[in-house]
Amino acid sequence: MSSEENVQSSKTRDVLAIAVSALFAVIFFISGFFLHKHEVTRLILDDRLKMREFMPHFRWWKNTSDVLVTCKIYVFSVTNEQRWMEGLEDRLNFEEVGPITYRETLDHLDIIFHANNSTMSYNSHRQLVFMPELNVDGILNKTITVPNIAVLGMAAKLQNSSSFVKWGYRLILSSSGDNVFINTTIYNYLWNLTSPIMKSARKIVPFMVPLENIGVLSVMYQNYNDRVNIRHGKLYGNEQFFMINTYRNRPTVPGFIPENGDCFASILNASEGASYQQNLNENSVLIYWRRTLCRAVPLYFDKKVHRGPLVGYKFVLPDDSYDRLPNTSADCYKGQSDSLENGMTDMSKCLLDFPVAATSPHYFARNLSRAQKISGMMPDRDKHYSYIIADPSFGIPLDQCARTQSNLVLPRVNGFSDEIMKFSGMILPMFWIEYHQSELPEYIVKSLQIFYVIKSAQPYLPYFFYIMFTVFFITGIRKAQLYDIRMIENPPAPLIPGLNPNSICSNNNNNSADIMENSFNIINNTDNINNNSINNYILTKN
Repeated sequence: MSSEENVQSSKTRDVLAIAVSALFAVIFFISGFFLHKHEVTRLILDDRLKMREFMPHFRWWKNTSDVLVTCKIYVFSVTNEQRWMEGLEDRLNFEEVGPITYRETLDHLDIIFHANNSTMSYNSHRQLVFMPELNVDGILNKTITVPNIAVLGMAAKLQNSSSFVKWGYRLILSSSGDNVFINTTIYNYLWNLTSPIMKSARKIVPFMVPLENIGVLSVMYQNYNDRVNIRHGKLYGNEQFFMINTYRNRPTVPGFIPENGDCFASILNASEGASYQQNLNENSVLIYWRRTLCRAVPLYFDKKVHRGPLVGYKFVLPDDSYDRLPNTSADCYKGQSDSLENGMTDMSKCLLDFPVAATSPHYFARNLSRAQKISGMMPDRDKHYSYIIADPSFGIPLDQCARTQSNLVLPRVNGFSDEIMKFSGMILPMFWIEYHQSELPEYIVKSLQIFYVIKSAQPYLPYFFYIMFTVFFITGIRKAQLYDIRMIENPPAPLIPGLNPNSICSNNNNNSADIMENSFNIINNTDNINNNSINNYILTKN
């Protein structure tokens, strides 16, 4: 490459360097000014409020297949039913069997955005998948002895009926050959529990027996495809983000119909657990809704905790969550005939009006008078309390565990057989269940980490961009100065090929000199002519 080509290449690079420096200087200045006026993290959270379908946070919520939620069931098996029935032992003893571990899947389907009121509707579909790798071999085939839910439950429902109806029930029970205790496998108890009295009663009074299969998980998860409407967008802001408006198109717990005289069991402002409101603080309250619990419960801030590289806010369910309210008219979960005591919450509205109540597992933190006739409960706070650990900015659960126990509650019954009346006024533990999301997928954790790195650096970002603007601005100026120096040292090539600009200047200079010399000669000749004219004039006068 010739020296002229090198010079030309250097000039081209200088021009490009000036242009690039100017471009980046403008970009960094605009960015710095923008970041000086706006917080990046706030913009991110504001954008999440919109739940735009192409954004990662929407996809995380819609597709939860990467989030592992385990469902562990512990069933209670009776160990001394014969001796207790014969009166040889005062307490009916229960033994915990399990866990039986499933994975709960959650799908959000048929999503519709309602721009007119800034809400979103979707179908919440949950189902359980057995996890063999997390279970003892043959656990589902293990035989257990349990109180007969059908026999005792129907008796409880008929307690306030006439003597004639009770007589009819005794007749059906006697002809069916059913007993107050049954031996069955864990699988049947959970998924395929039938009873001779159910089949007989269904033929005679089908309106009283809507289902023959009363397997506890089968009833809980049948048709688990519920329509949910939640709030989102700037209209509601961070404080109400993802709070429920309606569930199955109503603002109340399924089964509670206020216009029919039922209590207003509100589900407003609750969350199904996939996400909570944003920008949490120590005064925030998380309201957790579970159809399997048949109510929404509030959890309150406890402390800040570490979960991996993140810091979350821990909210816990208070011990008195299932206690009776001072205002009994506002207490929607006091049970039929106001029969439930502190520590018990009615679930019958969600379970075909069967007398089932929820409690804390093993009745921890509460000493139930109804439980004085049973034994085998071993309450342990660490094993049995419920909590949510949520990211304080996004409200995404980092770790959450919901634990509750389902119990058959017998009122004080009369007019039935001696076998049934032996259970009068008792609470019978059926099973307790734990839903546990112990962690998030790695890509979500990394995304949250990046967010907090930005949040930490946020106060300094504008100044960083201003500094970068200054660097590129000065660089551009220096490149421009170098370009001028090169232009002086190496002027551009002539427009006419082969013409030397230096020679042009030299010729021009020579021509100018000649012109000047000729001018002086003309002036001298003019002077001579003038002098001669004067002399001739004088001679003529003389």
